[in-house]
Amino acid sequence: MAPQVVSFMNMKGGVGKTTLAVNVAYALAHVHSKKILVVDGDPQFNATQYLLEDEAYLEHVNDEKKGTIRDIFVPRRPGKINTVKGLAKPTNRSKMALTDCSVSVYNPGQNRGKLDLIPSTLQLMDIETSSRSTEQKLANYLKEKANGYDYVIIDCPPTISIFTQAAILASDKYLVPIKPDPLSVLGLPLLERWLADYTEDAGIEVEQLGLVFSMVRGPMPQAMREVMDELRAARQDTVFAEHLSVSTHVARSVQSHEPIFIYKRNSKPADQILKITGEFLKRTE
Repeated sequence: MAPQVVSFMNMKGGVGKTTLAVNVAYALAHVHSKKILVVDGDPQFNATQYLLEDEAYLEHVNDEKKGTIRDIFVPRRPGKINTVKGLAKPTNRSKMALTDCSVSVYNPGQNRGKLDLIPSTLQLMDIETSSRSTEQKLANYLKEKANGYDYVIIDCPPTISIFTQAAILASDKYLVPIKPDPLSVLGLPLLERWLADYTEDAGIEVEQLGLVFSMVRGPMPQAMREVMDELRAARQDTVFAEHLSVSTHVARSVQSHEPIFIYKRNSKPADQILKITGEFLKRTE
């Protein structure tokens, strides 16, 4: 069974995109028993840092038999230099199994949900955009390797780049976390216009799953409330019913590498994440 691939994206940083992507993914696995693969498509690797302890990440990336998302884009690693035999042929990693390119984050077994992660790395920034069809490699890899998952969630960088293009080419849908301030809302039409042009040129259709207000302060300032009301009126059902508030609990959950609904079970943001995840399921099922 092919999974639904959903990209979480926004052209603006600081809108809670990674927090939303990681927590929704974890809730789908933990609460709704779905099989989830998170793809960290951002060179800043924030989703990776959220989900993995430093020791687990270093153990993975330092293992010659393991890979990151970089190995999907650049599957050939240079061979070791030997002064007698010359330069060895590059090692082709294009057929790397998903089990070698991913890390298990949550897997209770007994036919329950699970959460795996394809981690990112700062070295992702070294990738040349001139390589032929580089942006298509993620879609090809997921199509071949990701069968058996219910959802693949891609955490995109906050810029239009080869990694954003790769995510869109691999996706069925995209979700936009948006901070309810004038500058963030102003960037929404620009994102949608770019997506419309890019998908038309690529000959594909990628559906917008909706908009989720994030980084909402409480008590809510009047200006923020007005932005939310105006966007809800203009976009109607496009906007998710629930929003995600700013909270120190969320920041601490990142430091503890736990989703907010486990780190602080009865908190307001924990309840918000569970409601957003429930609506995510309804919109995708």
